Amino acid sequence: MTLLLSLFASGAVAGTLGALLGLGGGIFLVPVLTLLFHLPVRVAVGTSLVCVIATSAGVAALSSEEGGADVPLALRLEIATAAGAVIGGVVGAFVPARVLSFVFAAVVFGTAAYTLYKAAGRAEVMYSRDYTPRNWVPGFSVASLAGVVSGLLGVGGGFIKVPTMYAIMGVPLGVATATSNFMVGITAAASVFVYLGRGDVRPLVTVATAGGVFLGAALGTIVQGRLKVSWLRWGLVLLMLVIGVQMLLKGF
Repeated sequence: MTLLLSLFASGAVAGTLGALLGLGGGIFLVPVLTLLFHLPVRVAVGTSLVCVIATSAGVAALSSEEGGADVPLALRLEIATAAGAVIGGVVGAFVPARVLSFVFAAVVFGTAAYTLYKAAGRAEVMYSRDYTPRNWVPGFSVASLAGVVSGLLGVGGGFIKVPTMYAIMGVPLGVATATSNFMVGITAAASVFVYLGRGDVRPLVTVATAGGVFLGAALGTIVQGRLKVSWLRWGLVLLMLVIGVQMLLKGF
């Protein structure tokens, strides 16, 4: 029972952070499951993919119309992202766990850099419907890369999708975050069946963790407009750097 409660609590924290930053929660959950609960990397990735879907569902259920996802944009980008996710899920079976640890460390460091970029970004317009997405070709190209990363590492790819929509395609930051949360659920669903078929999704672990993630995602969505998120982002930079170093050490 203690183990299940710990998994639930870890999922709740990951879901809250994932909802606030549009990252899906997998970037926090995979190292927690491997470093604290000593699960194999592939099992942690499979569990994380299910939990990313839970994060997406929690955000979608409680998002306001103003701060909701740009669904047409999300569905177009998902053509590239879902294809990349399937490729990443298949390739993951042939990549040694040690290499996955190194790759995940690189992803965590990249997310830390993105978080700094987001904190210093153009936050003057968080939510607006008065925009037209542009630069579709670069957007599709980077979205496919996000899908490969998601299928390979179980992180949802949100840390790639948000800056792509915001910095490349001209989408307001708040809308990009909400759209990313919507997209990561679809992306994870495209590759989770690969892990399920290999037996890398353990039902008891997944149910306990996903329940916490859904609750945390709902909480993060509710409080997003009431907190000064910049404080949270700066705190997360240090957290992610620590996690990245730990994953590097695990790989060595």
